[in-house]
Amino acid sequence: MAVNFPGSPEINDIYTVDNTSWQWDGSVWNLIGSGITIAGRQDLFSTIVGDSGQTTANQNDDTLTIAGGDNVTTSVSGDVITINSQGGGAADAIKTVLTDDGTFIASGEDTLNILGGTNIATDLPTDSSNLNINLVPFEIGFLSNVSDTTPTSGQVLKWDGSQWAPGTDVAEGGAGLDADTLDGFEGTYYLDYNNFTNTPDVVTLTDLSVGNELTATGDGAISYDNTTGVFRYTPPDLSSFITDYTVTEEDVTQHEAAITITESQISDLQTYLTNINSLSIDELNDVDTTTSAPSDGQVLAWDNGNSVWAPSNAGGGETNQNAFSNIAVSGQTTVEADSVTDTLNIAAGTGISLATDAGTDTLTITSTVSAGASDFDELGDVTSASLSVDKIYLPAITRLVVDNVGSTAYTFDQYAGNNPTVFAINGTTIAFDLDGILGHPFLIQTAAGNNYNTGLIHVSSTGTVSTGSNAQGQTSGTLYWKIPLGISGNYRYQCSIHGSMVGIITIKNFTAI
Repeated sequence: MAVNFPGSPEINDIYTVDNTSWQWDGSVWNLIGSGITIAGRQDLFSTIVGDSGQTTANQNDDTLTIAGGDNVTTSVSGDVITINSQGGGAADAIKTVLTDDGTFIASGEDTLNILGGTNIATDLPTDSSNLNINLVPFEIGFLSNVSDTTPTSGQVLKWDGSQWAPGTDVAEGGAGLDADTLDGFEGTYYLDYNNFTNTPDVVTLTDLSVGNELTATGDGAISYDNTTGVFRYTPPDLSSFITDYTVTEEDVTQHEAAITITESQISDLQTYLTNINSLSIDELNDVDTTTSAPSDGQVLAWDNGNSVWAPSNAGGGETNQNAFSNIAVSGQTTVEADSVTDTLNIAAGTGISLATDAGTDTLTITSTVSAGASDFDELGDVTSASLSVDKIYLPAITRLVVDNVGSTAYTFDQYAGNNPTVFAINGTTIAFDLDGILGHPFLIQTAAGNNYNTGLIHVSSTGTVSTGSNAQGQTSGTLYWKIPLGISGNYRYQCSIHGSMVGIITIKNFTAI
């Protein structure tokens, strides 16, 4: 019978008709029995449809009987119905067997015998459903195209035009023709080159002047030694290109005069070498000898007349001796020059490129990283606060962190218990942090269980924004509900795949607060 429930009930209101009571939970009326609320009893099957008919319940305590058909029995134990098959013959069977020379049609429980023919044996092992068909060993004479003539020792099968028959073996070691003379010239039969066709032409080496002499004549001649099988090359006679030259006594005298050094010259050379060994830098012509001995670190500097002792950086020269021999970086190993020509290498680190200009003696250091952060979560203060863009996309009156208890209930960090009633105010925005409910799609619905899409905005952790119905059923990110000012009363949250994960959202009227 139809029940006319009262409109606009309050939570936990009870309605009774004909000794049957229901209680309002904010979304549905739940049937009450023996003091226990039985949720969801409004969803029942009133009509059962079968392959050949159907039945419809026509009273509250109507009974559905499940009866067994042919070869089927049913039994009931507690809340379990068992349906058993009683056999009654196999539905799947091969009734007709066709062979090359006949057909077998089964009738009732006929038996099909599988028998082996000539040289064929059949076998069905005990406790096995496998039928073995085996070939019985037979002699070669059994083959239809082989002669049944008994061969003699050494014979082979040869095709005689109509069948294979024993014949003489011409191979070495057989009892027939001896072909051994073909490989060793043992008899009158051997290979004669003149009897072959398509033979290559024989090339005569006349152009190479090949002879039997061990020594060839003529310019650049080639000879061949028949004994050793070696070609020899005799170079041409170059004697006509060499001119005789006689060295005269006059030539020798002139040469000796050119290299003669007198004793006086040797003495002068010794004196000069002695003076060089004791020579000081002050005795050089272009060095100022009136200058006192140099001090430590001074150098010779040109004063447009002489070289004089001066400080190492005097004279305005291009060489600057003021240099750093050590390069120190805090927290790092000091780089020390190992020689006066040591080289300091500058290497580019991550996000840095280096470029040198030898002409302008310039080193350019360039960052290869784009200025600033490219993503919101790359900002230092955002990272420190463990924020993501979805958490601050819209200002909300509160942000509830949603979690789940298996597949039975939702929980909220600002409320106690499972599936608690959540309170909100119309004309404001409430946020739901969904990062903890993987596998439990989150829906906002009316009290009747219909999806309510107005004012919904979902933002993923990467900043992707979805609105309306596209914001429903999310399992991560943040769901914002900009609650319209014109609504109030009970709505609900619901997991789209687990019916027990449901609870009430009560919207308070802002103007009545």
